[in-house]
Amino acid sequence: MKTIKKVMLVYPPTTRPKEFSADTVKVSAFFPLGIGYLAAALEKHGKYAIALMDALAEGDIHEGSDMEGDRIRYGLTDEEIEARIRDESPDVIGITCLFAPSEFDMANVCRIAKNVNPDIVTITGGHHAGSMPVALLKMYEQIDFVVKGEGEETLIDILTELEGDENFSSLDGVSFRQGLLLKSTPKVKMIADLDSIPYPARHLFNMQRYFDVGNPHGFSGGARYYTQMVNTRGCPCKCTFCTLAAPDGVAAKDTQRRRSVKNVLDEMEHLINEYGIEEFHFEDDNLTADRKWAEKLFDGMIERKFNIHWHVPSGMAAYTLNESLLDKMKRSGCHSITIAIESGNQEVLNKLMRKPMQLKHIPEMVKNIRKYGIDVRAFFLLGFPGETKQNMQETVDYARNLELDWAYFSVTTPLPGTKIYDLCVEKNYIDLDDFDLLKAFNRSIINTEEFSAKWVDEFRHNAIIDVCFKHNANLLHYDLEKAINNFESVVESYPTFDFAKFYLAEAYMKQGDVEKAKALYQQTLAVNPDYSEAQERLLAIDSAAMASLAAVPESGAAGIGLP
Repeated sequence: MKTIKKVMLVYPPTTRPKEFSADTVKVSAFFPLGIGYLAAALEKHGKYAIALMDALAEGDIHEGSDMEGDRIRYGLTDEEIEARIRDESPDVIGITCLFAPSEFDMANVCRIAKNVNPDIVTITGGHHAGSMPVALLKMYEQIDFVVKGEGEETLIDILTELEGDENFSSLDGVSFRQGLLLKSTPKVKMIADLDSIPYPARHLFNMQRYFDVGNPHGFSGGARYYTQMVNTRGCPCKCTFCTLAAPDGVAAKDTQRRRSVKNVLDEMEHLINEYGIEEFHFEDDNLTADRKWAEKLFDGMIERKFNIHWHVPSGMAAYTLNESLLDKMKRSGCHSITIAIESGNQEVLNKLMRKPMQLKHIPEMVKNIRKYGIDVRAFFLLGFPGETKQNMQETVDYARNLELDWAYFSVTTPLPGTKIYDLCVEKNYIDLDDFDLLKAFNRSIINTEEFSAKWVDEFRHNAIIDVCFKHNANLLHYDLEKAINNFESVVESYPTFDFAKFYLAEAYMKQGDVEKAKALYQQTLAVNPDYSEAQERLLAIDSAAMASLAAVPESGAAGIGLP
């Protein structure tokens, strides 16, 4: 039995290999919804003092600090985290672990906590942690509990048992240590009434910090005051690459729960009035899975006359969209839609990914989205176990022909707890001894009989240049200003991308701004002196200037500007 007075909730910092520093892939700091909800649950319970530490947003998210082993840390350092834990002196620490690359930092915070005081109870949860709870306990002795699934009620239950008879076997969806044994209870209960959960406790955070330094997860319309929301939980799909895939044998209607439309609208109104929010990022896994509910939500946003923009960073299910829904989305403030397409080959979608989508319907849908003046983007996966090089080329061709505003090409990452992870292990497609979650999202690690990881990385690089830059639909056909804005965003975030500078120069040339184009061609060569196309463009510009000068009559040239 323990006496618990204070609970500390932590969002961990971000550690990366230096080869994937913020210069290569930006570091995003956004409001931590998970610990925001947990803090609200604790506050509602009213028994414990609450301490909060966002170890990413509160630290340096731009330059980072060097660590041992050729790694770089963004956010608070180990020393700063230790000092905070000592100052707060919590009895329990909960550390979120949403994503696979966060595993290292989550476990490191647990280690620091145990070094400060071995009696501190460490609890972790989130999508990644919940997908492999027993494995995490085996790997990291500094972790005491792992929560599977949503944690608002489970956290309170753990605290209650810690202060009571410690009968953790009665808990729902918890893995824990009992002496030298590791035990795990099944996850059988979910919170049926999502309206019973209080809004995230944003008032306990320094929200201005997120407005000042935060980077959005995904595309943003440029608003300074934006925040994230979650309106549904779960997803009815069974995609083989997703840790949220509905279990086999479970009906789709049982795998997603939704807040009431009024509850969502009331939170939006509160955020608009309290924090001046101008843009909402709905972090739902499948916002429009229930089309009738979605229509009511968008109708409510229109009726309340919210003067805001919104989008869904994690993507939308294409099979849920139709013209009626698109019209309501546009009128309610939707400025961008990202469709989770994944592959341009129907057989790969059906048999390998198990994704419920018909590719033949997408081109017309993209046209309709454009018709409503909504930015249209899409996600694609390359290097999926079981697909061929030809399949990947079909995906790139399909993406190019859709004429999207932007395409996101990612390498396939076999996440622990997914069907493709088990397949990759079974067929030796991944080297478990070299399976580094800090790198797995940024480079391919799957080697099959058909392709190598190195080949996929090179193919992805070329696909990005091909679809997003060389054949960019706005550059070639639609909205030149939008192409310039998108290219400028890439150049600003990743100044070493020579191809981004080159195609930004191409856009300015097409716009008729030769001076800006010339400067960017020169910047391209400063990054890559061997970029032959940039060399050719500069020669052409200089030749045209010489020809123009030669065409001016000598007497006219002498007399220009003279009295």
